[in-house]
Amino acid sequence: MSALPPRSGRSPRGASGPRHIVLLEPTAVGGLAAHVRQEEALLESAGVRITRPPVRIAPRPGPQDLATVRTLRRILRRPGSGIGAVHAHGLRAAALAGLARGPRGRRPLLVVTLHNRIAGGAGVRIIGAALLRIIRARADAVLTVSPDLATGLDGVPRVLHAIVPAPEPSAPEPSASQPPASEPPAPEAPAGRGTDPAPQPAPSGTGPAPQPAPSARSGPAGLEVLVVARLAPQKGLDVLLDAVRLLVDRRVDVQVRIAGDGPEQSALEARIRAESLPVRLLGRREDVPALLASCDLVVSAARWEGQPVFLQEALRAGRAIVATRAGGTELVTGDAAALVPVEDPAALADAIAAMADPSARRRAAQASARRARELPGAAEMSAQLLEVLGLGPAAGTPPRAAGTPMRDDAP
Repeated sequence: MSALPPRSGRSPRGASGPRHIVLLEPTAVGGLAAHVRQEEALLESAGVRITRPPVRIAPRPGPQDLATVRTLRRILRRPGSGIGAVHAHGLRAAALAGLARGPRGRRPLLVVTLHNRIAGGAGVRIIGAALLRIIRARADAVLTVSPDLATGLDGVPRVLHAIVPAPEPSAPEPSASQPPASEPPAPEAPAGRGTDPAPQPAPSGTGPAPQPAPSARSGPAGLEVLVVARLAPQKGLDVLLDAVRLLVDRRVDVQVRIAGDGPEQSALEARIRAESLPVRLLGRREDVPALLASCDLVVSAARWEGQPVFLQEALRAGRAIVATRAGGTELVTGDAAALVPVEDPAALADAIAAMADPSARRRAAQASARRARELPGAAEMSAQLLEVLGLGPAAGTPPRAAGTPMRDDAP
């Protein structure tokens, strides 16, 4: 299996190009937006000047796209701007930046990060393929958050796995209005937590190596399962409920808590009530570290993931994990998680039931703690960005892990 670049413990020094970039992103929330904020903070702390163009990259094509290309072209061709690179996030932002910059070989460099696969009806796929052709023809380098996103990038000189670490703020204290993790609210009274895919992590990264910790929960008996996910089709929560139904039929004592909100909330609530499933929807939460401390097992039933931040947090918290082998999940968890096929409720139920054995959970928790020590952090992300944007020496980047699929035809 592919591996993420390991920790290097080094910070980049020096520069090999103009330390001024244009940062371009679509209108987005969640993981993509959080990743861009993290990039912005890291580059600014490294002394990089960042220009944010006054444009709006909408989710769908429209008349504004022509104005966007003209604005970007004007910024990139401004005399004396000293812009060394454009970093565009997402298909549409990248394609528009490519049209504005022009053919490959011109300055500034065009670096693209792809965050999501092309999914939808025939029209969406046709447009996505056209955007990908522009990127293939014009990008100097592409970072992908999941190995499957590298498919179809033939012709791009450099294709690398993006380093997407969980952010590292201190765990927030529950407020008076935020119930303790052991007393989750009913679905009718969600508490305030933004869950996908940028939950607040437990302290990690450069601090002490994480160790598996016993569950601190004081809730009901049975296997306490935690899911943190946006309530959207991509997250496979309907498959999770199928698995829970199977566990109930087998008389496995399980309690599932799902932190998050989204468009499928009403449908999930209705099904949970209709089938009397042992599942609680917690709503939006800000206390994910406390939720992790109070659970026995973390589960992801996603149909597709990039590099799931919540699973990185679960690893660092030393929690047993069951997840689907979706997108970049295995890139994050390595062999620390029990991975099952996507869209397979029976396999998911079997893996969850196996974790009812305390000794199995203990072994899984130890594997999570070991894997957490291997995960790259902010220093590695900064080093990768500086190098690929032409702002720092290649020697400052993390070493490439053996077997990591990537292409680098750059001299």
